[in-house]
Amino acid sequence: MKNREMSRMLKWVAMVVIAVGVVCCVLNIAQFNDQNLGLMIGLGFLIGGAQIMLFGVIAPLMQKNQEAPASSAPATEEPV
Repeated sequence: MKNREMSRMLKWVAMVVIAVGVVCCVLNIAQFNDQNLGLMIGLGFLIGGAQIMLFGVIAPLMQKNQEAPASSAPATEEPV
């Protein structure tokens, strides 16, 4: 259950970060250039939120992969 709780928490954090990024971008979209600090911060929040969301999806899958027993492959050699 810890993996599921961590994944759910990371998804919520990612949603909040993405929402902050959208708000920053919308408030600062009038002057669209690299000198607009508010817009650049908003874009950073959008990219960061996407990475947090990706980690929230992939991390539990990787942990499930590590927890799987190593001897789950069928034996192909027969004892003599």
